[in-house]
Amino acid sequence: MLTKPTLRPLTAAIALASITTTLPTLAETFALEEVVVTAQKRAQDMQDVPIAVTAMNEELIKQAGITNVAGVAARTPGFSMGEFNPTQPQLFIRGIGSNGDGAGGGEQSVAMFVDGVYVNRSAGTGLELFDIAGIEVLRGPQGTLWGKNAIAGAINVTTKKPADEFSAKVEIGTGNYGLRSYRGMISGPLTDKLNAKLTYNQKDRDAYVDSVISDVETGDIDSSSARAQFLLTPSDSVEILISMDYGEDQRTGTAAVPNETGLVPAASNAVGLTLAAMQAANLIPTADFHENYLENAGHTTMDSQGASVQVDWDLNDKTLTSITAYRESKTSFSNIGLGVGPTAFPLLDVDNYAEESSRMISQEFRLAGDTENLNWQTGLYFNQEKTSRNEGGNFQGTMTGGFALSDDTFQKNETTSYAAFAQATFAATDRLDLTFGIRYTKEEKDFENRGISGAGLYVLEDYDVAVDESWNATTYKFVTNYQLLDDTMVYASAATGFKSGGFDGVATGATEAASPFEQEEALNLEIGFKSMLVDNRLRLNGALFHTSYDDLQLLQTFDDGNPATLVDPLKTINAGEAETQGIELEAEFALTENWRLSGTYAYLNTEYTKFQEGLTPDLVPNEGNKLRNAPRNAWNLAVSYSKDLSIGGAVDARLEYVAKDKAYQDIQNFEHGAIPAYRIYNMRMAYTSADEQWEVAGWVNNAFDEEYYAHNYQISPFGAFHVPALPRTYGLTLTYSM
Repeated sequence: MLTKPTLRPLTAAIALASITTTLPTLAETFALEEVVVTAQKRAQDMQDVPIAVTAMNEELIKQAGITNVAGVAARTPGFSMGEFNPTQPQLFIRGIGSNGDGAGGGEQSVAMFVDGVYVNRSAGTGLELFDIAGIEVLRGPQGTLWGKNAIAGAINVTTKKPADEFSAKVEIGTGNYGLRSYRGMISGPLTDKLNAKLTYNQKDRDAYVDSVISDVETGDIDSSSARAQFLLTPSDSVEILISMDYGEDQRTGTAAVPNETGLVPAASNAVGLTLAAMQAANLIPTADFHENYLENAGHTTMDSQGASVQVDWDLNDKTLTSITAYRESKTSFSNIGLGVGPTAFPLLDVDNYAEESSRMISQEFRLAGDTENLNWQTGLYFNQEKTSRNEGGNFQGTMTGGFALSDDTFQKNETTSYAAFAQATFAATDRLDLTFGIRYTKEEKDFENRGISGAGLYVLEDYDVAVDESWNATTYKFVTNYQLLDDTMVYASAATGFKSGGFDGVATGATEAASPFEQEEALNLEIGFKSMLVDNRLRLNGALFHTSYDDLQLLQTFDDGNPATLVDPLKTINAGEAETQGIELEAEFALTENWRLSGTYAYLNTEYTKFQEGLTPDLVPNEGNKLRNAPRNAWNLAVSYSKDLSIGGAVDARLEYVAKDKAYQDIQNFEHGAIPAYRIYNMRMAYTSADEQWEVAGWVNNAFDEEYYAHNYQISPFGAFHVPALPRTYGLTLTYSM
């Protein structure tokens, strides 16, 4: 059973709230700005939306230096992110997420949308964010309006539309580890009915993890992206937004470092010494925190492009919206899993690799309307995705004259998804609103998989299968929210979520390859409040939630009891039942006209409550363990200062503290596979010229050089491999606007 969460970690936050609500009214007025969100696919004041949502506007994105989803996760309560490699980011909200990667699965439980378009493959969520007007993170199942497998939450990214007045911006950045970044934007009218915008982003950074046995370095970045948009208004009632984007990212392989307690294979199927024992015997050199034993850097490449057309048609008291989108992506990676290579010491070397291409078309229609007491919308959604993936592993060594073997899988999958949805909010009284939403989703998958066993590393026998399966669900949401005071709203909600099943991409044989894992479902119960206090100088929002999951999908290496497999197979199982509950708080306080305080806090208590019996291996002994990527406590605190200078111009500064408790990465809650607790500080200071055209900013991230993990993963029986996070980084950014 889940234990009742203690409130002791919240004492400081509650004390702050109680003190600030009793402060006297000051003569000066420096209220917080209204935050507009589209969490319910219509523009609303965030304080009126009965959903646990974190919003980040353009100014916060700039000041916090947010350039990717990892930066969003660090500043959102209950949101954690890992990264096995850059093509496979793992997004978790409230302890629920996905790390699947096969052609027949791989959908994220935290769904990401850019300008309303679903990002269909996980690699698409890992590219650099730029030209962003705002980011919203919706926590908990979003099974009504957002749908498409958003069983843990949704990330809604909105870019800036083309402006009706000319504007341009150039940004140049430099920093340690050879950082070079360039961004540019130009926007304005082409005719009286057509506005256009073009943006470009490029970022390069050298590696930060070195090998102690070779000159190999890993952890670099070489990315670029561009976006073109056209905003056409042929009449007062019609608006058409055309968007096109392209991005590419080329890096070395994962900057992974093996755990010193992990076992190193010494022969074809025998487990040898630990790395620590080998170091003690002077068989290999000792590696520091940002060092490993690679002789091959591997590689990671990502290319994506897409186009969308959004049409909004004002029909007097109704609005018809159509979003048509096409996306395609190509990814490739080669990760050296056991890096003590053939020439350094006569051991084995394992290379996991994959090449993938994907194409997606989607169409969404929405009709929305308002009456005096009713706001409603209904819609249809269609999505079709075709994915091809070649995945496998190389297995090589220098013993007995040397050998090189490989296993390969060739996967093809076509996913077709249909949905119909509706949601309505009824104003029962001046203070009480009732919301009901419903969605029906059906998802079909046609899957082909051919496996070739050359090493017996992953694939034990050749197979060639073709299977199809479908899943469907009706999900709903019911919310009641009440304006308790003029500045305080409370709400209670019940919502369900659904994620379709799928197929494993790498299997040991035909039976496993043809056997689907089933859909997972969730029920979230939540109560919360949203308030603007102290003459609108304090924004204080909170949520208390309990979510139960059935048939939770888990991808992990499992001991299959077969001595023929050197590496335990990676497969997805339906775990049975799991629960997560917790508390989330967000606050922003305009302390004075110049000083602002902000912070978030999340308490998570998670548990695998029931595993299916008869599984291989037996997982029942792990009942009661914690969910993955679910730190018990997580904080983000920031203080910012801004002031106009008497000599002209203005300065602003920001100091940020990010802290997370330990987070397990597997069902068994292995300590060596966990991400230990960490605490980091980030700083930024900027000067803006009097005409607001120039800004120069200096920044430091991880200011005290904390050594912590960005990710950790286990490869049984060889222990864990952690990806060290960046050490201290610093730099300067120069921006010119006109």
